[in-house]
Amino acid sequence: MGSVVVGVVGTLLGVLIGGALQQLQARLTRRWQQEDAFSAAKQVAYSEYLRSISAGYGQAKSGQRNRSEDGRLYAVTAQIEILAGQRVAIEARELVERIIEAHSMIAAGAGDEQAGVPEIDRDRHAVIELFKSDLGLGAAGPRG
Repeated sequence: MGSVVVGVVGTLLGVLIGGALQQLQARLTRRWQQEDAFSAAKQVAYSEYLRSISAGYGQAKSGQRNRSEDGRLYAVTAQIEILAGQRVAIEARELVERIIEAHSMIAAGAGDEQAGVPEIDRDRHAVIELFKSDLGLGAAGPRG
């Protein structure tokens, strides 16, 4: 009779421990999926930010400055402010103001040097490095 009780208790403990481990695994899986989705949203926002900068520069250089990219750039910067940490968001916002001013100057006939493009490009690269760091990417690609 004692071995039956030990067997039943052992089985019940096994079921309880197995259920608890299954719940823990489900929570971890959900959290990993959420983190992946969050990282993917940041990656899309960062890519759109950089694309808008390039497209705005192209508009300014061609004299076709309709400011559509300025609006897109402001919109994606707002997304970055929600998704990213404060340091990344502040750097992205400050760069946007300088970029839009430079694009306006270029469209009005100023050269890249006069508009401060070399300095802005240097700062753009610094923001790219912040983006990479925020996404957990090194210079050679994903960590791992």
